[in-house]
Amino acid sequence: MDPKENFRKVRMVIGKVTTSCNLRCKYCCTDAVPLTKPGATMTMATHKRAVSLLVGNTQNNEVQWIFHGGEPMLLSVAWYEEAIEHCIAVAEANPHLKRLMIGMQSNLTRLSPEHLALIKKYRIQVGTSLDGPPQLSDVYRQGGKRVEESIELLHREGAPAGVIALINKNTIKHLDEVVDYFDQKGFGVTFNATCPTGRGTNLEDLTGDELFAAKRAVLERADKSGNRRLLSPDLAKQIVHFHTGQRDLTERTCHDYNCGAGVSLIGLNPNGDLWPCGRSSDANLGRFGNVNDPDTFAGYQATLTKFHEKDPWYARCFGCAAKLICMFGCTAFDKESIPTREMDCRATKLLYQYFCDHPDLIARLFERIQLETQKMKQEVAINKPPPPFLRLHTGDHPCSGCTSCAPQPMPEDSTVTIELSAKVGAAVQAEPIAFRPRFTPARPAALAAPEEKHETITTH
Repeated sequence: MDPKENFRKVRMVIGKVTTSCNLRCKYCCTDAVPLTKPGATMTMATHKRAVSLLVGNTQNNEVQWIFHGGEPMLLSVAWYEEAIEHCIAVAEANPHLKRLMIGMQSNLTRLSPEHLALIKKYRIQVGTSLDGPPQLSDVYRQGGKRVEESIELLHREGAPAGVIALINKNTIKHLDEVVDYFDQKGFGVTFNATCPTGRGTNLEDLTGDELFAAKRAVLERADKSGNRRLLSPDLAKQIVHFHTGQRDLTERTCHDYNCGAGVSLIGLNPNGDLWPCGRSSDANLGRFGNVNDPDTFAGYQATLTKFHEKDPWYARCFGCAAKLICMFGCTAFDKESIPTREMDCRATKLLYQYFCDHPDLIARLFERIQLETQKMKQEVAINKPPPPFLRLHTGDHPCSGCTSCAPQPMPEDSTVTIELSAKVGAAVQAEPIAFRPRFTPARPAALAAPEEKHETITTH
């Protein structure tokens, strides 16, 4: 097979341009190396080969290129000018593409006036991490006050950053304070759980009950305050799935039983290695080959199949009512961590039961998601008609006041068939699972006690 055929469906690239970082956060996925170490940063030649291969060969109508690390702001602004201009040139030459978006995941402690100008010039969508008030965030992270100031600066400049807040054994003890902080600040935030990877391998795991408690606190505060920005894209999708009884899993994303890793999503390391996603490179799972040597992609499809194989643990998914809202964990992180799977599984079941017990709250949040999504669409139609490529994307940042991450319900007359079709050992014969409009969620059976790690599963 021509290696280019593997990249026809690419929609997002996580380009790790350096393995270096100026911080040493306790739960980081990787152990950052010095910037001066050979191979610590991506060469321009490697970047251009990767862009030509991935952006040049996708047949999707839009693609997002995210500069990641390490800390990407350790590289010069001049490097990014050249790198982004090459992205634009390749995108403009691809007849399938209508939109190119540039992102950057940074700790923001090195945000300079020059970086700010770069962000505004190319309308870079910035993401960062802050676990709550700086004094709480700095227990596991570093530079909290500087990060907070940078987020506020970007907001004032019309280029607001999205924030990832990791729920951990420290912040779970101060949950009300954390949620109150983000509610008052108005940052767009996604709450995730820490995973036992990298430098965080020896940290104590959250329980499923603790993760559920965090999600419940966010839902109830969002309902009380009317702050839509507290609802992460994941949580908003779960609300929409539950309220409509519909789920469109025709696209492979991070939130599906069969995720998009290696299909619509690609991870790129500084040396040019390609992986199913950014997390799989951290876990050292599923290396496809190297952009500097196309012959290394000969085993791409075999590697992809092996990466997505499911073991018998996932048999429980087929008979579980909570699959309507389940995010199914992370293929890369969960593969080596049964406790992480168990945590996510129990939290999801508890969340589903909570949804069943509080349909009025879910209905209010669903209506707010829909209203704000429609408002955003109207504003974009009036003020920001999307031009074809980034070269024309000047002016206000596209994320200003944006709720574009909010999912849309499917038409009422549609029926979606969801295939949980990945291999589950020899234990389960997968069958299509249909979610239909006006689905009435089944009330879950009593959940197992936290210490009971396994349950009897009735499969289809």
